[in-house]
Amino acid sequence: MTARVQRVLPAPPDVVYDHWISEEALAGFICPAPGQAEVAIDPRPGGALRIAMTFPEWSSVIEGEYLQLDRPHALSFSWRTPRGVDSVVSVALEPHGEGETLMTITHTRLPADTHGDYQSGWESVAEQLVGRLR
Repeated sequence: MTARVQRVLPAPPDVVYDHWISEEALAGFICPAPGQAEVAIDPRPGGALRIAMTFPEWSSVIEGEYLQLDRPHALSFSWRTPRGVDSVVSVALEPHGEGETLMTITHTRLPADTHGDYQSGWESVAEQLVGRLR
């Protein structure tokens, strides 16, 4: 299954792209509220990505590799969880209006029983990114 979220962001594509490849910025929006994230990334093709998410009742570590980096248009990375999700996240960034970006997050190869959680999770991530860019 596929989760897909679109948002218009209040910043141009290059600024949005840079948030996706900055450890500090990514840690501020990649984990759905009320969780917190610790992020370690090497943003280059084949570079590692590690996101440790901590929530009040549970925690998880996501690991992956960068598959594509095309500043400021797109990036993608693999997404592997301890519970066996082995999927791909793609982020497309298109100019939209004056100094804005249409961001599309597409998370593919999701097990059917996780789709709803990922859909709502990416919606939360997109909203948190909007807040960071204001």
